[in-house]
Amino acid sequence: MQPALQPLEDPDQLNQLELEARSLGQRMVERLQQEWREGTNRFDRDGETVLIAVQNERIVGVCGLNRDPYCSGDDTGRVRRLYVSAAVRRQGIGRLLIKAIQQRCQGVFTQLRLRTHSPEADAFYRALGFRPVDGDPVCTHVWRVMS
Repeated sequence: MQPALQPLEDPDQLNQLELEARSLGQRMVERLQQEWREGTNRFDRDGETVLIAVQNERIVGVCGLNRDPYCSGDDTGRVRRLYVSAAVRRQGIGRLLIKAIQQRCQGVFTQLRLRTHSPEADAFYRALGFRPVDGDPVCTHVWRVMS
């Protein structure tokens, strides 16, 4: 069963996912919640969003799209805080989330950037059309939005 994607409405929706992520040494969900609560990043600027994947009434994944804070122009998006529950990994949920983020870039951004240091994540993003970037301390991968 493919999960439904919907916008995040409240960071408390992610509490179970955050507990799991933290138990696995991952802090991206915690950071998303913290930034939202502090008001430093609510993914509410033009073109921004946070999507959650809901399967069997349970949130099993999350991914955000921001205007890239490391770029001076407004034409660059940034993938933020992608996390998929360990119990459902390798079932296409991460791909579903990223594809939805990529679709939202049309007409808003000319490119989408991200940073990761995991070899598994590198292979995942390359399979989705992202190209590696060398020598940039804030970006490891970029995807060009097709017009």
